[in-house]
Amino acid sequence: MRLFTIGSNFYVGTKVPVVVRIEKNLEENISDRFRLIFIPKGVGTIKTDLGLSPFIAPTLCCINETESIKIQLSQDYKILELVFHPEFLNPFFDYKSLRLSPQAYIEGDPQEAAWLNAFSKRLTNYKGIINISSVISLRVENLLYQIDKELSDQRDWYWPCRTRSLLLELLLVIDRVYVGPLADDTITVTEDYKIINDIIIYLLKHYQEKISLTQLTEEFGINRTSLNEYFKKVTGYTVMSYLMNLRLHLAMAMLKDTALQVSEIMYRVGFINTSHFVRSFKKATGTTPLEYRKIHTWLYK
Repeated sequence: MRLFTIGSNFYVGTKVPVVVRIEKNLEENISDRFRLIFIPKGVGTIKTDLGLSPFIAPTLCCINETESIKIQLSQDYKILELVFHPEFLNPFFDYKSLRLSPQAYIEGDPQEAAWLNAFSKRLTNYKGIINISSVISLRVENLLYQIDKELSDQRDWYWPCRTRSLLLELLLVIDRVYVGPLADDTITVTEDYKIINDIIIYLLKHYQEKISLTQLTEEFGINRTSLNEYFKKVTGYTVMSYLMNLRLHLAMAMLKDTALQVSEIMYRVGFINTSHFVRSFKKATGTTPLEYRKIHTWLYK
């Protein structure tokens, strides 16, 4: 099978280890690649090294380079598969280093490495599938098609970086649903916690848009005081602090791992005002976005 996208318009002949495929029959095992299998439509069973799991779409399956998969589906179904090598995100992310503790990293970023946990580390309650909401399903599907379009169109010199930035967004979403705030078995899942989980999913879907606390209270039928109280109890953050943290961490990843212009990154993560973005970024990191890139990026070293 094809494991690379070959540069044709820009960076002619360059092999980029990412492909998106619309599949009917999946290969059981692909060595030396991570695989995200997204099933937006259909019912069936998925058999992985972790066991056999029935599912009703939408669902995700994250397979690493050592695992195999078999899927049996109803006639009416759809599968999108993303196949990639983690070194595409960062040249220090080989399979061995990803499975070390964060303290062992010398040059790779532990925060970004953690976004690959759904592939590199197995939770005890993970049985091969991640059930997702319709909201997250739409976000995942949209990002997969955007990645596929970047790989196909190769519209400018930034196509590998833009592909990488979209993959980072996708991995952030997957990580939040793989290791979500309610994944801890010690938490009692009350209606209040379910609302918080729904709000987190909403933020993952809409972080690129303007979001206010008033908007969230109206959307989820909860007053401002209760919202922040419950949200902080579950996540350790107020709602708007969580949103800011989400946006800034994604901006940091894009600054380190892509050559996209700061203005494009700013809009991609949900800021519309340059001075607000720079001020917020500097408050969180101690540097401006350009300074941060100069210190941390691996692209020019």
